[in-house]
This record gives sequence, C-alpha cells and structure tokens, in this order.
Amino acid sequence: MATSGVKEFDFSYQLKMSARRKTLSITVYPDNRVVVHAPATCPRVKLARFIEEKSDWVRKALETNLKREPKAGEKSFQTGETIHYLGKEYRLRVEPGGPPGVTVDEGHICVRFCGEKGLDAPSMVKEQLTAWYVSRMLAKARERVTRYAARIGVSPGRVTIKSMQSRWGSCSTSGRISLAWNIIMAPEEVIDYLIVHELCHLVHHNHSEQYWALVGSILPDHRERRKWLRVNGGRLRL
Repeated sequence: MATSGVKEFDFSYQLKMSARRKTLSITVYPDNRVVVHAPATCPRVKLARFIEEKSDWVRKALETNLKREPKAGEKSFQTGETIHYLGKEYRLRVEPGGPPGVTVDEGHICVRFCGEKGLDAPSMVKEQLTAWYVSRMLAKARERVTRYAARIGVSPGRVTIKSMQSRWGSCSTSGRISLAWNIIMAPEEVIDYLIVHELCHLVHHNHSEQYWALVGSILPDHRERRKWLRVNGGRLRL
C-alpha cells in the first residue's frame, strides 16, 4: 500500500508499507524516484528518524543521478537558437562588430560583441551571455532576498551568484546566501522558492518539520515549485 510521507524533506519519496515486511529500507532509482519500504506496524516516529538518518545518502544518490542524466545537445551560440530567461523561450540573435552588450527585445535576446564573426564567435557569445545572466540573477536575487527576508524576519549576509554543480543554492552559518546563476532561466516563482528555501535556513538550519512549516507559511504552493525545479532543472544550462 502506498501512502504519503510522514515528514517533509527536500526530496520527494513514496512510502510503501507491508504486513509481510520486517525491516526498513530506502531505494533511489535512476529516474530519481525515492521509495521507502516499511513494516505496516512501524511507528511513525521511528520511520521519520530512519529517513532523516538516510537523508544525506539519498541526496548524494540524487545528485549522482543528475550528473548521469543525458545532457542536452551543446549549443552552437548562433542566431536562431532557443535560450531561456525567466521561464520564457527566446531566440538568440548574434551581432558581431558592435559595442558589447545583451538586450531583450520582442522574443529575442541579442548578444553583441566586439570583433568579426569567426571561429571564436561561439565562445565569445557564451561568455557575454553568461555574464549577462549572472548580472540579471544578482539584481533579481537582491530584490527578492530583501523582500522575503523582511517577511521571514531574518537578516541575511552577502548574496553571491556563482556556478554550482550539484545544487541550486546554499546558506552558510554566517548568513551568506549563494545561488546558482543559471536559475535565472527558470520562472520567477521558482526563483522565489529557491530564495525562500535558503532564507528559511537562517531560522532552521535543517529540513525539519518546523523548517518546512516556515517555508509553507511564506509559499503555500512550495511543493509545486520544488517539483518544477526537480523535473526541469536539467534543462537550465547553456
């Protein structure tokens, strides 16, 4: 019999309880399904403690699966390619020879860079585009962190934007918030979820029931936002 989890973690799982089972076990499948098997008579407190003890192992297994996911075809960074910004699709337009910069206009993201269009153009376009994404994410993060920190009642430290391989964000014990630059490709509500997720760690530096209750008090639909990121996160790359 399948039932919902007894406690919220930063990963979803399916609970299967059986009268024939004598022990607890947890399995992470290649498609990122997490299944917990438990005896039908297992106390809820014991079950929650077991999942909490295995949570670090589960996260590492999920990260390993993410690294094994087939990557989308590499971009050529030429005019006409599809790229994403704030959850929307745009067509890339490359204009060499002009003053460097990136602009958004009527369904296009235009990248201008100095020099002639040659063999090094793709790397120059990627560099220019990445720098623009980082700057946009920093501006967005500062705005949203200020807004949600006031609602949560916390005072975060420095906000940094950087490349992150196996996570989308982190919160240090000193209050510094770090966010992955490529999350700027996701819808704004997903960016907000990530920021609230990290800010709530300034109150609860864990993923306890109290932590998720705090997240839910700010974003009642946080489960849907978290699911979007889990399903679509692999596409947010250049």
